[in-house]
Formats: sequence, structure tokens, C-alpha cells
Amino acid sequence: MSGHPTNTSPSIAWKNGQWLPFDQAGPSLADAGWVHGATVVDLLRTVAGKPFLLDAHLDRFFHDCRHLAIEPRWDRGQVAATIHELLRRNQVSDHPHRAWCVVTLATPGPLAHYGSREPAGSTLIIHGYPLPRMRYAAWFTEGARLVPSTVPAALPGPVDCRLKHRSRLHWWLAEQQTARESPGALPVLLTAEGDVTETAVAHIACVTSRPGGDVLLLPPEETVLQGVSLNLALKLAERIGLPLERAPFGWRDLQGAKEVFLTGSAFGICGVSQVGHLGLPFPGPWTSRLQTAWADFSGEPVDASFR
Repeated sequence: MSGHPTNTSPSIAWKNGQWLPFDQAGPSLADAGWVHGATVVDLLRTVAGKPFLLDAHLDRFFHDCRHLAIEPRWDRGQVAATIHELLRRNQVSDHPHRAWCVVTLATPGPLAHYGSREPAGSTLIIHGYPLPRMRYAAWFTEGARLVPSTVPAALPGPVDCRLKHRSRLHWWLAEQQTARESPGALPVLLTAEGDVTETAVAHIACVTSRPGGDVLLLPPEETVLQGVSLNLALKLAERIGLPLERAPFGWRDLQGAKEVFLTGSAFGICGVSQVGHLGLPFPGPWTSRLQTAWADFSGEPVDASFR
């Protein structure tokens, strides 16, 4: 990796209309986002120094705010402009090895009964940090490894699984368990019936055989996050002639798949080489074709940031 530019560190963030040092831009102790975990969040990454799939991320962010009773005080255009300005102020490069992640989060704001002197109204914070390249690099050279978690998946209920929010304790517990028992693997959360859902950082998709040919099999929409990168992968799959099926499937179905891949905003799309103790083709032929289609769409190879 010698000779490549190094990542910068975050220096400036934005909170409620003000540019602040990164370490001073968090929510206050009176904020409902801290007290109740009432926080809508979005994460995107840069490609060639620009926010990738920005419109789709903003669509989801404002949709989720409406559904979780959070009313941002800044509109879509202001948020988009702030994201671009954040990248400029932090001098984010267009080099793939200096890509960034950008996080946008909204909360209901400070709770009145805390007696805080902060102005009433929702809190909006936009910040970023260098893409954690080493977190994903091995997925492109060796493939991701999946293991089942005994921590149960969040099920449809008062909070819709399709909404992206900060209540992630189940993922935290699953990751801590896996770090002890299977270092380097990615935990897959299952329903009480044993059906596959998703991981903390990626959606899971598998290619399986049907009488008419191969299909792309994914969990039902109501059981997983509405993923921006997943939606792009589905459009690309249609483009290359891989039909979609959304239906429950279990861990053994995942192990018996022809190939498995992951999608996520930080890394795009990558192949899975191991499910439990069973190896899978890596990367599978459909995964390779999707990666090529992704590269054509984004303008750079999917592994450009991770080489």
C-alpha cells in the first residue's frame, strides 16, 4: 500500500446551523436522541470526492424522519448543500484511498423537563470520517465470512424494521458475541423461526436455483432495512438478467446457495466465501457481474478504496 495517500481525520462537523470542532458537535445530555435513542440516521460514502447516491440517501432520511415523528428544521436542499460543504471544509480528496463516510442524524431535540437552556426544536447533525478501509479490505481478497448469531433479530413491530435509526443494541450484542467466538466473522441475525434477516453493516443476498433458472433470493422487505445500496444492487441485477425473489429462507438455505454476496453503503457489493463452516464460490459469477455493473454505474471499481 506504500505510495498511496493516507486518510485525513475529521476536524469539522455541523450541528444546527453551526460549524464546530468534530468533538464538540454531539447531542446534549438533554436531547431525546440521547435520552430515548430517538434518532434517525443515514450513512453514505464518497466516490471521487462526491457523495455517492446522495438523492437516494436523502429520500430515505426524510422519509424515516416523517415516520418517526422527527421534524428537521432544515430542508433537503440545505442538508445536501451542507454535506457538500462538510467535504470541502474537511478537504476530502477524490482519490479512492481517501474516501469518506458522511453521517446525517436527526433527533427531536432537547426535552423540556430537563430545563436545558438549548433552543427548542429538533437537532440535526452532519459529520464525517475517513472510510475505514481495513474493516472491509479482506472481503474483497478473501471474501466475507458469515456466522449465525444467537441474538434474535428485531422483528416488525412498533418500530418498522425498514427504518434506519440508532437503536442498535441487538447488533452490538451480536458483534460482541461474534468477536469472542469467531473473530473476523460477520454475525447474521435470525428470526425466532430461524429465517435469515441481515447483518449490522450489510444486507445479505443469495443466488439459488429454481426450475426456470437462477434467482436472486432476499428476505421479505418488511424484515430488513430499506437499503440504498441494496436498491441499487437490485436494479443492476434486473439489468443483467437475474430475477428477484423475496421470501423467507433459513440458515441451511444460505449454506446451500450457489453464491452469496453483501451490499452496504460503505463498501458497495462484495462476495461471501464462507457461511458457517461451509465454503462457497468466491466471488460467484453473478456477484462478479454485479460488481462490474456497479463499477460502470459509479465510475470506479468496487474495490478501488480497499486495495
